[in-house]
Amino acid sequence: PTGDTGDTGPTGDTGDTGPTGDTQTTADGGFYVTLLNDTGATSVKGTIVRASATTNFAVSIAPANYDQPIGVIYEDGIANGAPVKVVISGPAQVLLKDGLASTNGYWCGVSDVAGRMYQVVDPPSTTEHNREIGHSLQAIASGTNVLSLVTLHFN
Repeated sequence: PTGDTGDTGPTGDTGDTGPTGDTQTTADGGFYVTLLNDTGATSVKGTIVRASATTNFAVSIAPANYDQPIGVIYEDGIANGAPVKVVISGPAQVLLKDGLASTNGYWCGVSDVAGRMYQVVDPPSTTEHNREIGHSLQAIASGTNVLSLVTLHFN
């Protein structure tokens, strides 16, 4: 004879569900993903970001001299906590550190200003190389809040 079958146990909780997870192409030809804006403010196009340390599926502004950037915000004016497009590869408009110019072919990295880029002919050291975001595709004069086209790739 067979015994009685016991009751089925409870089902565990499911994990967090992220934003859409879509990967699409920008007008500049870069690839973006949709993540949550965890910058603490409305988004600013061209800001260099990192994975948020406090919120799942989110990005925050890369600190000055940061060595683990993951992307660049594609859209202006997206509220904190809302889904925002983040370019992770290919061409993207990136904010230069105020007062710096952009030069074709230069190496690009996270500057000493949070969320901003600087450029040099070659990275001066391994430490600098870890701050890399890509290489410049555009020569443009210095100014304030200047966007410059960069082909993104991260170390």
